[in-house]
Amino acid sequence: MDHVATLVADIHATKPEALGIIAAALDATVQGAHTASAFVALPHGVRVEVEIPKFGEAPPLAIDVHDPRGEAEARSSAQSLLELLTEATAWPVHHLHD
Repeated sequence: MDHVATLVADIHATKPEALGIIAAALDATVQGAHTASAFVALPHGVRVEVEIPKFGEAPPLAIDVHDPRGEAEARSSAQSLLELLTEATAWPVHHLHD
């Protein structure tokens, strides 16, 4: 079972654009690009998925970090991603409150 930690980015981007930017920041590739189930794969079975607002809804963009190792590891992976995205992009990114 995967554990998920979610980051929120207050940006306007399509799912492919967001995944591409995340992949570039992580020096990784988008798996399943151009499919509804695209994600960025990381070591230890961690993957990053993006959920975009539905038609007519305002941002934010949800960035889900899935980690099979446990809740603490998912949070740690999400924190690392948050720090990297803050440095590598102009995105206002923060944790989603539990």
